[in-house]
Amino acid sequence: MNAVVFEETVRRHITSAGFIVYTLVLALIGIFVATFNVPASLWPSLVTLLSIITGSAIIGPEFTTGTLQLIVSKPVARSAYLLGRVAGVFASVGLAASVAVAAEVMTRLILGSEMPWRRLFDVFAGELVVALLAIALLTLLGSITVAYFNVAIYVAIQMGFSVAQALLGALKLRNAFIQGHPEIAQILATIDDTLFPSAPQVLTSAWVVKSVALAAVALALACLSFRRREVPYRAD
Repeated sequence: MNAVVFEETVRRHITSAGFIVYTLVLALIGIFVATFNVPASLWPSLVTLLSIITGSAIIGPEFTTGTLQLIVSKPVARSAYLLGRVAGVFASVGLAASVAVAAEVMTRLILGSEMPWRRLFDVFAGELVVALLAIALLTLLGSITVAYFNVAIYVAIQMGFSVAQALLGALKLRNAFIQGHPEIAQILATIDDTLFPSAPQVLTSAWVVKSVALAAVALALACLSFRRREVPYRAD
């Protein structure tokens, strides 16, 4: 990982007007959620959305503007550049998530509410893992596709699994084959939960290890693909 790339990526995000506004919205939602009986609600899904938005642009802008040719021509390994970008995006998402959970904690302390520390920690840590996996998968797709097709493919695959499971559920009532093979639905659900997980109510080490391992594999494949990809000037 390249420290300069990491710092520049973080700086680019925290100085972006859109990122600042989004983070402020997360803080306001954290304050609002502090009045709920169910802690750590609403803002986690927005953190996941932020990871998809920021993760989709890890490679895209440089390919679109042609500046990537200048970056990779310098004495910076492609894998170091890519991992530096991933780390910077993940750190930015983690910062936004920290603001949300800090806003909820501070509001609960001011209101004198009972502090659900375990629930807040599990959701916060779980969302960071979900964000890491989403960013890793988008990086892998971005190392293969051009511009921002990675997020389109990511969303299409996610929706495809949801639609397939819904169709199986509907066909199960009329199709004897599907009724006799429930493992089909189970396999689809397992793949969906693995690639596009939601943070569990109670964080477990097995879930964390599985998700982080999958993210590591995706990043390793992304580095391999990115290392072999041609970068002609303004080709995209």
